[in-house]
Amino acid sequence: MKKKLLIKYFTPVLLSGLLLVSGIGCTDKLDQPFENESFTSDVDYTIGENMILPLLGAYQGLYTRAWEEPLTLGIRGDDVNAAGDQVPMQEQDNYMYQASHWNPNSVWQQHYNDIVNAFTAIDEINKYREASGNNAMADQYIAECRVMRAYLYLNIARTFGGCIVIDQLDNIQNTPVSNKAQVMQYIVDEMTDAIPNLPDMHPNKRTDIPGGMTTYTAYAIQALAYQEMKDYQGVVNATSQIINSGEFKLADDFYHLFKKAGKLDDENIMEFQYSDFNQGEGDRFGFLFAPFGIGGWTPVVTGAGAGWGFYEPTLKYIEFMLDRGESVRLETSVIFTPDGITELRNDYGTIPEWITNTNREGDIFNNNARMNFVSGKHSQPSTELVPGRTSYGSNKNFIVIRYSEMLLMYAEALTRGASSSISMSADDAVNMVRARAGLTNLSGVTTQDVLDEKFAELAMEWGTRYYDMVRTENTSALSYGGRTFTMDKAYLPFPADQVAELPQLEEGID
Repeated sequence: MKKKLLIKYFTPVLLSGLLLVSGIGCTDKLDQPFENESFTSDVDYTIGENMILPLLGAYQGLYTRAWEEPLTLGIRGDDVNAAGDQVPMQEQDNYMYQASHWNPNSVWQQHYNDIVNAFTAIDEINKYREASGNNAMADQYIAECRVMRAYLYLNIARTFGGCIVIDQLDNIQNTPVSNKAQVMQYIVDEMTDAIPNLPDMHPNKRTDIPGGMTTYTAYAIQALAYQEMKDYQGVVNATSQIINSGEFKLADDFYHLFKKAGKLDDENIMEFQYSDFNQGEGDRFGFLFAPFGIGGWTPVVTGAGAGWGFYEPTLKYIEFMLDRGESVRLETSVIFTPDGITELRNDYGTIPEWITNTNREGDIFNNNARMNFVSGKHSQPSTELVPGRTSYGSNKNFIVIRYSEMLLMYAEALTRGASSSISMSADDAVNMVRARAGLTNLSGVTTQDVLDEKFAELAMEWGTRYYDMVRTENTSALSYGGRTFTMDKAYLPFPADQVAELPQLEEGID
């Protein structure tokens, strides 16, 4: 175990008249993925070996996500219900949007804070360049910041339908709003420029920043941008680089991929990393997983903290999985309560005997007024907590992009007429994912087959299902459970607090 790293580095950024950015400081103690170094805010640009420090600050900013961000990105799909007492989230789940809702404003603000972090890190890295004597390393660090920034823009543009692409920090007030297609083209171009300067390896092979950005993280983000543009040949070109690299493979055990054993797995292309430093008290660096969890469970480990109950898998998703004969992925993705089992039986009929309110490790999930089902992908068995730690999901990483998603994106693009220079067919890609789930092979897969496979494989993960249905304009899939979805509800409105500060947002998107 590496020693703890005390980060007290980053130049505070203040932008006059711009609400979305606040002072930035990194004061958390981190373990992996960072080097065994310690440093302070006293900056001496003649010490070339310190060039990595602003990069670490950018990573720390990226990993420090507010709890409401992934929930806001995910709740509008037909795989997730917005449970709990957050009225704005419940309204968004029903496609009722208000510019005054607090959580989209947080998504905007937190993402732009970290976009500015990346800009500032690039500026700081360049100040070390001469002293470091290593232009190639400086270029790599800057490329990593560009990948982080591209990922943040991807989220914002898919959520709001466009955004302000910042080129100069002192010219934001005069920068026009870019529509989603323009943002995606920007991301594609950014990744094309960044890729030659990034490490050509699996992220888990990096020794300086294990799990950090590599060539393949950039290709994955580029592929996602191409997909949003419906440039399916671009999707195949980017995903083929990942597939043909030989660096990635599907985890053998889908269930444990989302547990402690899945940290830095060969399947993970992008992953936010957290640590309790293998100690039961004191400093930790983690994500607040409690909103995904349930209150009133009976954990094996006495005192293990409960959740808040804000993020519930849908009955529609569960019944879709039962119709397919799914067990491995359903058990992993959904945790059942007694009331949930009763609701399922009443609505579906006979269900498999393996469905119970106890997980493999023996934690019992009791009835709760807020939710009948729990997202298993965001749950950590209490037996995996470091002794002394009680927070729900403490020491759990947050997987962002997986190899299985790239395989299925590749397959979908082929079904839409794209061609590939590698030997893998659409059938091959889909059946690799299905085999891991214990399902039989398909032959002659269609676009709908692939979209169904993505629904089964990627449910509850970062809004993927919702983005797919918006991209394909599948309004019927999103009109369920009393909801009615129309394409004019595809994007959230720009937050009122941001519009008040940035007049170009009021003009909207062309």
